[in-house]
Amino acid sequence: MIKILSPVSRCDEVEDVIVAGADELYCGILLDDWIKGYTVSASLNRRQEDNTILGTSPHFKSFEELKESVEIAHSRSVPVILTLNEHYYSKDQYPYLLSYVDKVLEAGVDAFIIGDVAFILSLRERGISTDIHISTAGTAFNSETVRFYQELGASRVILPRHLTIEEIESIASEVSDVELEAFILNSRCANIDGFCTFQHGLADLFPDEKVKEQYLNACMLSYKISVYPDAKVESDPDIKEKISWERQSIWSALHIDDRPCGACALFEFSKIGLHGVKIVGRQNAKSKKIKDVIFLRTLIDSLSEKNPSKEEFRKFSRRLYQETYEWPCLIFKCYYPSVLLS
Repeated sequence: MIKILSPVSRCDEVEDVIVAGADELYCGILLDDWIKGYTVSASLNRRQEDNTILGTSPHFKSFEELKESVEIAHSRSVPVILTLNEHYYSKDQYPYLLSYVDKVLEAGVDAFIIGDVAFILSLRERGISTDIHISTAGTAFNSETVRFYQELGASRVILPRHLTIEEIESIASEVSDVELEAFILNSRCANIDGFCTFQHGLADLFPDEKVKEQYLNACMLSYKISVYPDAKVESDPDIKEKISWERQSIWSALHIDDRPCGACALFEFSKIGLHGVKIVGRQNAKSKKIKDVIFLRTLIDSLSEKNPSKEEFRKFSRRLYQETYEWPCLIFKCYYPSVLLS
């Protein structure tokens, strides 16, 4: 059965999300010494300090808090995975990182999410055998890339968000001895995670609200899209403008965190044999995390217990989504839009 991976960032969330139906937990920890030692753009795990806009934190604040959370999870046989998933780290950061890893292992975490190949090699050279899950920063677009990471010792690969169901199925059919994981809820970026070099969250540096809005996410700034002049397009002379206008019109009208969902694809993922689906949102409120887990748990249990047809499951999934989030299912907010066309 497909596993549900839920984010946590506080001790008081752990028990509740597990009771709600989470099979695995993932988290980050950010300490003051890292914040003081590096600029705000030097991320440890692709999340910065507390989000003053949401009023929440995506991080545990101490190794003691992390250890307590791990103990709670392990008492229910639920593994805890730690994010060290920046695209790359500088050589000067390695002493801190390696000491950090030692303390995290003492807290009892079960695996690391990592995107930096050099960092993976450094851990292996030190004899650290903890499971490694490849982050979306690893840009595993095909089965050959998955095998490459497997040779480095990775036990799981988290697939990039832009892959289609068909591409995921193709990879899964060619790689059967490594776990595959896909995103399913929240923060559907239309770009490629592994190629992103912009540090999100810089808005908190600016007190002026008008300036702040410009730094929420660079990919959400207003911009003009055009087709390269020499590109081969259909004979329609207006096709270039249509492509530009339609994409920009949709993209500028929504936000990447505005209720994106891929739950309908659980039907295909169960057939493919995907190991798990990940809920994005380490910074979300506990109530939101619980709601997300219950939503997915209900759908996955229905697949197992009722064995619905694809059409029956699609209808149930969309109805439950609207009932849960009080928002209609929309194709341009879908992780895997092909499911709405099939």
